[in-house]
Parts: sequence; structure tokens; C-alpha cells
Amino acid sequence: MITQVVFVGLHKERLVESIRALREEPVGKIILMVGEQELPAESKVKKLAEELKKELETVYDVEIDKIDKKNTLRAAKQLVDLIKKEKENGNDVLLNASGSLRNVSIAAYIAACVTNSRIITSIPKYDEKENEIGIEEILEIPLIPVMLLPKEQIQIIRAIDGGVDSLDELILRLNPGINKGDEKFMKERSRISHHLSKLEDMGFVRRQKAGRNVRIERTPIAEIIEGL
Repeated sequence: MITQVVFVGLHKERLVESIRALREEPVGKIILMVGEQELPAESKVKKLAEELKKELETVYDVEIDKIDKKNTLRAAKQLVDLIKKEKENGNDVLLNASGSLRNVSIAAYIAACVTNSRIITSIPKYDEKENEIGIEEILEIPLIPVMLLPKEQIQIIRAIDGGVDSLDELILRLNPGINKGDEKFMKERSRISHHLSKLEDMGFVRRQKAGRNVRIERTPIAEIIEGL
């Protein structure tokens, strides 16, 4: 079955028609996404989501969920987590960006590429007075292939959760019980330092000097992929 994630905006007809246009897809569940923040017109968006829920739940299992509409990378992370959860429950995910804000559409596209999930949008249809009256066409957006990091680099990113105050602390997190200063420790130091340089160049970690140590933290981009 497919879970369709629909980003609710102010154009009800566009959303309804985009959902109907996918009626031949085996969609069993719809998640209506509204904003976490009380942005202008968000109260109308939430009201519309409730209306849609009542109309759609005669056919689908319908939920309303929230997404960060200001922080694009955090929104992408939220969507990656949602998609992962749905896939663990045996459902594929289709993202419907027909009614979303531009930055939310970007977050949806990032999440789609990272998780290899389908994403669609629509071209609005207008009457002779240029009033929107639904959709002209549904477009499925091609994905850019994302090369996921090697397993050992993912492990390093996960170990940095919350940040570490030195390379030695990171080594100990990755190798509990290792003796600091012995040959194995020094080999690990060289190996992890090499991977950190690569991860920093790719924008997944940042290092900042703190006294005689170097604090290591992961970036918001790393947060998106660490759970995969």
C-alpha cells in the first residue's frame, strides 16, 4: 500500500483534484501536513485540513501531522523520519507537493531523493477570469540519485550525536574499552581523522577549536541521513 503525504495550503480544489488524480494508485493512507508555527493564514490551513480529513476518511485512513515551515533542513529531517516509519510499517510513500510553500517543497524533494520516494506536484488550472479552479496536470518530479555514505562514516556521524569535545572522545565512543595510547588507539585515531576530513569537506560535520581541543559537531544535513 501507499501512504500519500499531502502538504496542505489554501487551495482546496487543487489539493482535492491532485488526490483524486491518483485514485488508480493503491493509496490506503493519507497524511495531511500543516505547519508547526502559527504563520499568517495557518489557522485557515489547519481548518482546511480538518475539512479534508472529514471528506477523505470515508475512503482513506487519514491523519493530520505537523511540519516546520521555516527551517527547510529540519522539515526534510521530519519527512525522512516519517517516511522511514511508514516503510517500516510496509507502506511506500508518495509526497504530494501540490499545495505546499516553496521551502516546504524543497524539503519534500530533499526527503524524496534521500529516501528514494516518489514526489508529485501539479499545474494549476484557471478559468477565463484567471481564478484557480483545480489542476491542469499532475507532474511526477524526477529524483536526483543520492549516494549514501559508507557504513563506517554513518557510524561516525551517529557517534557524534550531541557533539564531542575532542577526537579522542569520539574514538572512545566508537570503541568502548579501547586503551588510550596503545597501537590500536593510534590506528583508530588516524582512520577516524581521515574520515572526519572527508565528512567535513562534504558538509556533514564541523570542527571548531576549543582551547587545546577541537570540538566536533554534526551539521543539520547529517541529521537528515543519520537515521537511514
